Amino acid sequence: MSKLPSALTSFALGLFFLLAGNCALAATVQNPVTMIQGTVTKLQTQIAQQKTSLSQDPQKLYQLVKTVVMPDVDVNEMAAMTLGPKWRTATPAERQQFIDEFGFLLTKTYANALLTVTDYNVTVFPLRDNSWQTEQYVSVSGTVSPKNGGESSAVTYYLERSGNSWKIYDMAVEGVSFMKNFQSQFQSFANMQDLLVRLTELNSSQS
Repeated sequence: MSKLPSALTSFALGLFFLLAGNCALAATVQNPVTMIQGTVTKLQTQIAQQKTSLSQDPQKLYQLVKTVVMPDVDVNEMAAMTLGPKWRTATPAERQQFIDEFGFLLTKTYANALLTVTDYNVTVFPLRDNSWQTEQYVSVSGTVSPKNGGESSAVTYYLERSGNSWKIYDMAVEGVSFMKNFQSQFQSFANMQDLLVRLTELNSSQS
């Protein structure tokens, strides 16, 4: 299984989870733009303070992602999207195993990328109107720029309302969707069993 392009495996993958870090909201649904910008600032500060210990202790880093970030990521929706037709024909047991393995792969894949978020400036653009207050799905655009003066990249976050909170189910960098990238990789497998075996191998090799 090929890896995501380097542009997505560095700052972008870390930022994929910055959005998810503070999705638990009060009774009134928070503006997604305010949520994203506040979460970026908060997590950049936390990562900066713990960067040395987190970089030296992978298990501590994985646990940070697992407990703080993953609960607010819609892994079920992401799993269904990435599997495409295979999701519809998979048995309930295969679906659950895929969700478990895919969630674990996301945790480990994005953990190290999260360490890079302090190296970038993040700009989040305001939404055009207040339709997000009643919408089930919203997309929020922004840019990510290296602090060393490198070229910026356009970023779009895709969120789904979950009660009075939001969950992230996809992100695109320069128009390249994370989920479509995963989907193209997963669809290359002839059947679910081959895919599940490969995911298990990947997760074991990254432990």
